Amino acid sequence: MGNSRYAKLALFLVIARIAHQGSRLSAVRWAQDHAVHEVLGLEPFDENDLYDALDWISANQNRIEKKLTTINCDTPSKTLVLYDVTSSYFEGVANELAAYGYNRDGKKGKMQIVIGLLATIDGDPIAIRVFEGNTTDTTTVAEQIAILKEEFKVEDIVFVGDRGMVKSRQKVALG
Repeated sequence: MGNSRYAKLALFLVIARIAHQGSRLSAVRWAQDHAVHEVLGLEPFDENDLYDALDWISANQNRIEKKLTTINCDTPSKTLVLYDVTSSYFEGVANELAAYGYNRDGKKGKMQIVIGLLATIDGDPIAIRVFEGNTTDTTTVAEQIAILKEEFKVEDIVFVGDRGMVKSRQKVALG
């Protein structure tokens, strides 16, 4: 992602998620109790800086994903890519993509988002997309194929999916 302040804050967000698993505010407090500033070479930051870093990631998503593809795929145009879909539910209701849909966690009455992840055979992430919570698995596939073709220039694609991901209509659309 680079060495900019936002790139370092983004790295910290990953580290905090793995090691701490709290809110942005608690991550800031956690950083103050550890050598985060010294190790990452960061000036002090607050939770607003972390939200700004998330905005930076969003604005640079395509560039970051292309770099991940270059790093994680020997020959990006001819590589095995895996795709799966999951969902994550919310306790609150203030998310523009949150909607009621099929909840894999069995949490009835909870709004959720749907997440599609493209990864290498080793499980290294290449690209991620977040969909509205009422998006069905089958309707995410065409967009992922388009990402592979257009963004990552994959030349030949063989798609294998489970029965929940590929229905008759999607077979026709994938043509």
